[in-house]
Amino acid sequence: MNFYNFNSDAVKHLISINILVYTATFVFSQYKIESLFSLYHPLDDRFEIYQIFTHMFIHSKYLFLHIVFNMLALFMFGGKIETLLGIKKFLIIYFLSGIFSALLQLIFNTSILYYFLHTLDLSQLKKIFNNLNQEERYYLYNSIYSPMMGASGAVSGIVGAFARCFPNNKIFILPFPFPIAVRKALFIFILGSFISAICNLAPEVAHFAHIGGILSGYLIGCFFIKKENEKNY
Repeated sequence: MNFYNFNSDAVKHLISINILVYTATFVFSQYKIESLFSLYHPLDDRFEIYQIFTHMFIHSKYLFLHIVFNMLALFMFGGKIETLLGIKKFLIIYFLSGIFSALLQLIFNTSILYYFLHTLDLSQLKKIFNNLNQEERYYLYNSIYSPMMGASGAVSGIVGAFARCFPNNKIFILPFPFPIAVRKALFIFILGSFISAICNLAPEVAHFAHIGGILSGYLIGCFFIKKENEKNY
């Protein structure tokens, strides 16, 4: 099925901006753009409030597939949502999902820290950190010091909205060799992400950001569809 609508201005502009920013991280590497605009934990001295927004346009310089998969998903699912709801509502879903997904991941990271260390005092954290083994250090380091970057949360929101608006459209999701209705596929993805987060599988991935993005997009999509139906009624 043809997901994309080539008249989708917001989708085209978002993809263009992400590609330009990604290119700038190489061309202007001396300015450390990814360090300035990625999202750090609020306990980190490098945290700035603007990063809650700017991290959505930063992608890993060392993993090209990071931006490829995000932009491909935006390309595939964004056009129909923009056409159905309009540019304004599309952008609301995109950016609110990106913000909510980041906040959910930060809450999860903070909960991990408090659960294991029973403190949110950064000076105490540093003292305890020195007494941990290498694996424990790596896990906690990723929870507080590794910044979040990427459009995954925002794009997940668009996919979540797509699942609300077109629940029976079918997509492929690994490892299944056959197409699955998008709503069922996202349920499988959310379950897999939750298990991965709890079991610390692929700790470099912000699993709760993906979950938060999908749920945010789905719920905001529900709100817009309800308002649209009420207006038409």
